[in-house]
Formats: sequence, C-alpha cells, structure tokens
Amino acid sequence: MYEKIKNNAADNKKILILFIILFIFNIAFYFNLFAYMVIIKEFDIAILHDLITIISAIIILGFISTRLPKLKEITDGSVYEIAYLIIMGLLSITISYFNKSTNGESLWAPFLEMFRMLSVVLILTYLATKSKSFRSIVKGEFTRKTILWQILICSVLGILASYFTMNVNGAPANARGLVVMIASLLGGPYLGIPVAIISGVWRYFLGGPTALACGVSTVLAGVIGSLVFIWNRGKFLRAYKVAILMFLFSGFDMFIVTVLTPKPDGILVANAVYAPMTFAAVLGMLLFTMFLGEKKEEAEINDELKQTIDDNTMKISDNTDIIDLNTDRIIEISQELKEYKEKVDRLEQEMKEMRNE
Repeated sequence: MYEKIKNNAADNKKILILFIILFIFNIAFYFNLFAYMVIIKEFDIAILHDLITIISAIIILGFISTRLPKLKEITDGSVYEIAYLIIMGLLSITISYFNKSTNGESLWAPFLEMFRMLSVVLILTYLATKSKSFRSIVKGEFTRKTILWQILICSVLGILASYFTMNVNGAPANARGLVVMIASLLGGPYLGIPVAIISGVWRYFLGGPTALACGVSTVLAGVIGSLVFIWNRGKFLRAYKVAILMFLFSGFDMFIVTVLTPKPDGILVANAVYAPMTFAAVLGMLLFTMFLGEKKEEAEINDELKQTIDDNTMKISDNTDIIDLNTDRIIEISQELKEYKEKVDRLEQEMKEMRNE
C-alpha cells in the first residue's frame, strides 16, 4: 500500500515537472511576442487597459456573486433576487462597454469561427467513438486489433483536422493538436505516437511557411500526451488538469512556430492564431472529457448489468443442478417405496395363505 502511494506521488511529480517545463516555454513565447509588438509599435496600451478592466470587473462581480447565498440566509428571498439582478445588470453593462470600446465584433469573430470549426471536428470525433474499438479502449482493453483500428480512425481525424481550418488574419488555425493529444491521453504511446507521426508528416507535406513547425509540434503533442498517459497509469486526466495541459501546450506550440518559422512570419502567425487555437484546444478537450466521463459511466453500468445477469444465470444454473439432484433422489425414493410396497404385498399374501391353511 505504501509503495503504491509512493509511486503515485512520484508519477504526479513527473507530471508537475512537465507542466512547469511547458510553462517556461509559454513565458518564452509571451516574451518573444511582447518584444515583437513593442518593436513594430503595435502594442496598444488602451486595449491592455480595457482587458485588465473587464477581467478585474468580472472577477470582482464573480466574487460578490459567490457571497450572495449567504445573503439569502440572513434576509428574505426578494433581497437575494434583487441583488442577483443588480450583479447581472452590472456585468452586462461592463461587457457592453468593453465590446464598444474595443470593437468587440472583430474581437469575438475569430473565436466564434473557431468554435464552428471545432464543432465539426468534435462531431467527427463523436462518430468515431461509436466504434467497438473505442469502447474497448475506454474499458482499458488494449488488444492489437483495437489499437490498429484506433490508429486508423484517429489518423484520419488528424489528417482531416489539417483541412478543417480557419483563417485569422491570413494565418490558418486548426484543431489537429487536440485530436493527437486526445489519442495520446486515451491510448498511450502505442496509439498516440503513430497518430502523431502520421498526422505530423501529412501536415509537413501540405507545405507552407509553418509546415515544419506544425509537423514537429504535432509529433511532440503525441509524445507529451503519451508521457502523461504513462505517468498517470493509463488513466485520463481530470478535467482541470487536462485543461491546464492544453493551455500550456498551446503556448508551447506557438513557441515552436516562432522558432522554426522564418521571421517575422512565425511571430505574425503566432500572434494571429494563439488565442483562437488555445480557446478551441481547451474547450474541445473539456467537452471531450465530459463525453468520456459519460462513456465510462455507461460502460460501468453495462458491465455491472452484465455481471448481474451472469450472477443470476449462475444461480439459476446452480438451482437447476440442485433441482435435478433432488429430482433424481425423489425418483430413487419412489422406486424404493415401490419395492417396499411390493414386499409388503407379498408378506400380506403369504400371511393370508398361512391363515387359510
């Protein structure tokens, strides 16, 4: 027991170290991006001010709203409801001000378009989860046939993700890394590495200034996801951990783009697609995690139902055997009674004959 706890702690420490390494690469990416924006004088202090204002306002209003249930305990329901209406009104006014002062339509448009593209990828992923091999993976049954089928399915999804893209200021954004990371966290290195290599090589041969960077980051997504799978002992990460992983990997992905893509193209692409791709990666992984949880519960219910049926079948079989044994015994007893009756009849006949003599 102690050894198991010790091993789990060591594995969690490895995952934490991996997160720290990814965080360092994120800091390096932010520094490169900030330095470039300062050099070309595109850094708008007003936008930063508005962003800090809206974030602070949402945090403050959110903090106040979490304290409202206590207000309900000490006052009547009407005061509680009015307070909530005031909070919602202030939040709406703040968002409206932010939307107007920062030209919100152009700001939110890439995220909405990325969500549309993400929806297509998730629908295809959902259809893939209907396969028998996926259900086996969810239950931890890693056979050669199951792995080969999932490599084929996930590789097709990874390749399709390279085509389901959206343009953000002329730069392509996609969810290929999300597909590869899901495959790696779900099936480990036997599934994640082949899918990553196939998807990454395919992306490289599609060409473009970011071909090498995107191909390398796709392969690294498979490696990182596989390491997490091993260190987490084959279990899918919890929702908040997997969200942090995707957020950090998105920054790491953009760092690779800035390093392996000729300047200034790398910075321009990263600056354009970082926010929408991070949004899609984190949201997509959270949605898949919720869906996976439902699938696991469904599999557990089916297993319990199957086990119950098997147990009842076994009991029925045992009872049938007992009934058969009792039936045989009843037949034997009936035969013995019949023999005794015949003996009694013979004795009575003999006694009758003796009286007649």
